[in-house]
Amino acid sequence: MNVWILDSDSGVTLLYQPYQDLMVNEDLVSGLLTALNQFTVFEFKQGIESIEMGGLRWVYLEDSDSNLLFIAADNKDVSAEILRARLNIIKKSFLQEYVVNQNYDRDEWDGNTEIFVPFKKTIDEYYHQWKQAENITTIAEFFDILGIFQQILNIIMNIVSQLDQKKHLINKMEKMYFEFRNLPDFEKDPELQKIEFTKESGFNIININPNAVDMMLVERLLIDLLKRCIEILKNELGRQESLNHFMEEDLFSYLINNLVLLKELNLDKFLLSLILLE
Repeated sequence: MNVWILDSDSGVTLLYQPYQDLMVNEDLVSGLLTALNQFTVFEFKQGIESIEMGGLRWVYLEDSDSNLLFIAADNKDVSAEILRARLNIIKKSFLQEYVVNQNYDRDEWDGNTEIFVPFKKTIDEYYHQWKQAENITTIAEFFDILGIFQQILNIIMNIVSQLDQKKHLINKMEKMYFEFRNLPDFEKDPELQKIEFTKESGFNIININPNAVDMMLVERLLIDLLKRCIEILKNELGRQESLNHFMEEDLFSYLINNLVLLKELNLDKFLLSLILLE
């Protein structure tokens, strides 16, 4: 997230607080952002609210009473609504500190931006609070992902345990597991070693510490692991018989009952395709 506070007429930057390297001249960006807003006001009688540019999402908030323009840019995976809400908090705090408390008068300002430097600490505090909240959400999602994959792996092992080919299939699962453990990503990360398999209990993946591992890597490996398990089952039983066993073990009921969560985690299409298709 990068934040600009500008004079909306001149484009002069009062304060710029970056958290991402844009690799461009700060003054040029400030002038461009102001010019874009002025153009839309002139042509369409209202300022910019949100645009996507340079691989980022940009939101604008203007305070006409003080002639100040507040702009924030962040990655596109941050929604415009969230970004605007955060910028609005910064805007209100800045106006309270400098306009309401009369620490800044546009008509008398001598161009010294040093008076605004202390406000960077305020933005820092907000930013770190938001990042901490994002991290908590990410960790919660990670545990949801672990829970879903663990449940499906348990269902697969329940199916295997009831089959006449039980011993043969468990040996195949074990062999696959040891091949899986030899993957380069798996070998070099001690936290991934907590993905376990025993012939008696099946798979255990829930002991992974999200603070000590690349969560995206874990999700990718779990997808690979589940694909291998489903492939073993379908190769041995055939697609139709596998589907029959999935239904008997209520796998489809589990997916339907958790469909909203699966959609939020972007796992719904993957899991349904993996289980239903050849």
